[in-house]
Amino acid sequence: MNLLKPWGGSISFRSQGILCIFILSVFLLTACTKAVIEVEVSQPSILNREAEDVGIAAANPTGGWTQTSYTYGIQTPWNLSQSSRYSYSGGEHHFWIYPGDACQFEGCTTGPRSELRMNNNYTSGKHQFEGDVYIVSGSAGTDIMQVFGGATNATAIMLKIHAGSGGTIKRYDNETLMTNAYDKWIHVNVQHDADNGKIYVYLDGTLKGTYADRGDATHYFKCGVYNISGSRSETRWKNVKYWKNGPVGQ
Repeated sequence: MNLLKPWGGSISFRSQGILCIFILSVFLLTACTKAVIEVEVSQPSILNREAEDVGIAAANPTGGWTQTSYTYGIQTPWNLSQSSRYSYSGGEHHFWIYPGDACQFEGCTTGPRSELRMNNNYTSGKHQFEGDVYIVSGSAGTDIMQVFGGATNATAIMLKIHAGSGGTIKRYDNETLMTNAYDKWIHVNVQHDADNGKIYVYLDGTLKGTYADRGDATHYFKCGVYNISGSRSETRWKNVKYWKNGPVGQ
């Protein structure tokens, strides 16, 4: 009887050992399988991030351009204090106008305005405006950015906000560039190749259109609010920059 106990105990020990090895093998196999699955699932997201990075890089309108310092003036109704239609705080320019407001100097016959006028006069070369705009809902019939100067018209281009479709940005009253433009920040880039008479408009990094600049003239950039068809028009601008001499239409 005593000789059988060690032998029986040996059998028990071996069975337990085999069982432990089997369980460990299953555990390791499961863990390895899970690790492979996680890698396979995560791989597409890595590829997507790489694709997104490539897209962002390809849609950088200021790539290859030189940022240039500038000075500016503020134009508001001549018969009101500037603070009645313009303010600046926290890096943001605020512009607003009402129907019946005067233009910027006594005797002028243009519409109401509250605008930043860059002192960047030019007649040739490549020039780019950049900034972020927030268009307050209800603004309508209002030019929010312009490249001044043209042979056949006073301006080379105007970006204009229209009522409808949540706020629609158009080139003048013509081509639609963006809908649902109210009450959100929109990144704006406008490139002007004055040597070849072409203007390229980007909104949120996407090229929206290429247009003729309406002739040789002395040009400069403006942003804010000009003209109105509603009861109040307001925009807010920040990160306004001036760039020179880079590739256009990329």
